Amino acid sequence: MVETQVEVSPFSLVRSPTTSELETEGPVRYVIVSGRQDDGLWGPLGAVWLSEDRRRGGFLVHPWALWEGSEVVRGFRSALRRGWTPSRIYEYWRREVRPRGSAFREERRSDSLAQLNELVAAL
Repeated sequence: MVETQVEVSPFSLVRSPTTSELETEGPVRYVIVSGRQDDGLWGPLGAVWLSEDRRRGGFLVHPWALWEGSEVVRGFRSALRRGWTPSRIYEYWRREVRPRGSAFREERRSDSLAQLNELVAAL
């Protein structure tokens, strides 16, 4: 996902995707990641996603997992800075990683990133 200049609160843990970013991304594949949410209860942290052309990807953070979800986002961005592709990061998370008791559901598809964002918020 292309970073755009959006005014962000200095207290934000991560930058939320803009409406135009959500609406312009077409079909995506994703995996829901669950773990310990910010209140200490088990639940969804968010979703690792990858575009159909495998060129773009990211992590959508669940509203009750801002702290834990932001850690996943920072890891994703760090991997990009080290030269990993979104596709490689997605496959790594999908197949290899089980950090601190997190659980991953099977891969699914969504008609759009906006639709996935709504799903993550509703979980």
